[in-house]
Amino acid sequence: MRRLQPSPHLTICLMGFSMTASNSVVVPILSIYVRDAMGASVEVVGLVTAAFFMASALTKAPVGLLIGGRRTFPLLMAASLIFALCPAFYPLVGSVGMLILLRSARGFTYTVIGATALLMAGLTLPSAERDRGFGTYTASLSLGLLAGPAITAFSIPIFGISNTFYFASVLGLVGVFAAVFLYVKVSSIEGSWQIIGVAVEREGLRSKVSNVARNGRFQVALVGNFAFFLIMGAISAYAPLHARENLGFSDGAVPMLFLLYYVATTATRFSMVRMAGRASRSTLVILSTGSAAMLSLALSAVRGGLAFAAILALIGAVQGVIIPAGSMLIAESIQPSRRALANSLYLMGLDVGQGMAPLITAEAAARHGLGYSFMIPAAVSAGATLAILWLSRRSSR
Repeated sequence: MRRLQPSPHLTICLMGFSMTASNSVVVPILSIYVRDAMGASVEVVGLVTAAFFMASALTKAPVGLLIGGRRTFPLLMAASLIFALCPAFYPLVGSVGMLILLRSARGFTYTVIGATALLMAGLTLPSAERDRGFGTYTASLSLGLLAGPAITAFSIPIFGISNTFYFASVLGLVGVFAAVFLYVKVSSIEGSWQIIGVAVEREGLRSKVSNVARNGRFQVALVGNFAFFLIMGAISAYAPLHARENLGFSDGAVPMLFLLYYVATTATRFSMVRMAGRASRSTLVILSTGSAAMLSLALSAVRGGLAFAAILALIGAVQGVIIPAGSMLIAESIQPSRRALANSLYLMGLDVGQGMAPLITAEAAARHGLGYSFMIPAAVSAGATLAILWLSRRSSR
């Protein structure tokens, strides 16, 4: 009797769940830990937060060139192991410099895992099942986003903030085992991704980048993504501190804010098919960016904890719309041979936005209060909304 084993695609979903759950354990508590345990200033908190996203952004293009062929799985397994182990060292290092180095290493490996998982998701499924398969993979990421803050909220009252980082490592190790199992199961299709790599090289990289960058719908998706995640970067860095220091939330209650945020993200993400049938993708991006700008401004103004939580949840709902809407724009307007590059650049906008936000808002937060950190991204997003509106009209001519 044959022993039942998970399919390669389910293993990829487990890898995606592991990655997002491990990361979302860390997000609600990192700035609090850096502030309390290391006595860091607001500016340093922003720098530590930004290190992950800037490293991820800078390595998007190189990783896109590295994965493929025989080096794919050794790179994936090494990245999975580093990604899993880094949080376990956060409480052990005594300097901010070492913590920034660990965060940068985690940002690089996050990109490797995410890019490889997307590649494998496409290669391990028949074309007839691909849409459903990508939907399943996206759902596994959403479950990871929900699991992380829930684990953090459970862990802090019992084990404390420092020991909660070890749960992030445990969740990351699940991804290591998934990567090893995936290698065993899909080594037989190695020729497929080698063939894909050869086909992509037919067009020069400079030409490919130029054609993608000049595409009006791609520009709409990229600008909207960047503007929204500028807001999300400020939230990641300073919302936990603002909630605790100014709104009276306990350390254990702060992760519940992020759990509420991701519940709203998941709810709207599963409603995207219905939304996309009622409005164009460009319209969804415009509305999402404008809504995020207004909500971020409101986030800086509210003084009550419940109002802050409600606005944060609404921003989470916007996130559930803007990423799929942008991805749909790219899928329908970029030819297949350029789509991998377009997706890589699109996701780079996500990282650059989150990486820049803590850096450009740190001084305002330090001088005027943590609530002011949400005002600068709000202003940028308002301007981006007008830019997207203009780009959308130009591309539709």
